[in-house]
Amino acid sequence: MEQLQDLLTGEPFTPTRSDQKFANRQNQIRYNNLKAREKRKAKGQIDRTLDTNRSILKKLLGNKKEVIKSRDYLLGAGFHFGISTHKIEREGKLLSCVYEYALILLKDDQLLITKT
Repeated sequence: MEQLQDLLTGEPFTPTRSDQKFANRQNQIRYNNLKAREKRKAKGQIDRTLDTNRSILKKLLGNKKEVIKSRDYLLGAGFHFGISTHKIEREGKLLSCVYEYALILLKDDQLLITKT
């Protein structure tokens, strides 16, 4: 039988299945957990910032349909304007969105916050 090397440990093993890449199930689980941890670590700062932005918008909006706040107010609350999830165009205006919340720039650095 052909010998393969375990992707995690590099140890040689004889596979019992044609698609086997690990010597045992524990190595497979550990390998996948390490990959997932690396992915979370790489995305962590952005995800934390998005979560903070969403929490701020959710708290400001509360049960209202929309609210107007100044850019300085949002900055003071800890909002980070450099990160959003997507942008949409509505009635000729570009809306910056953080998950289900949209920000529309009005005049004098005022922002209309609404739920999409």
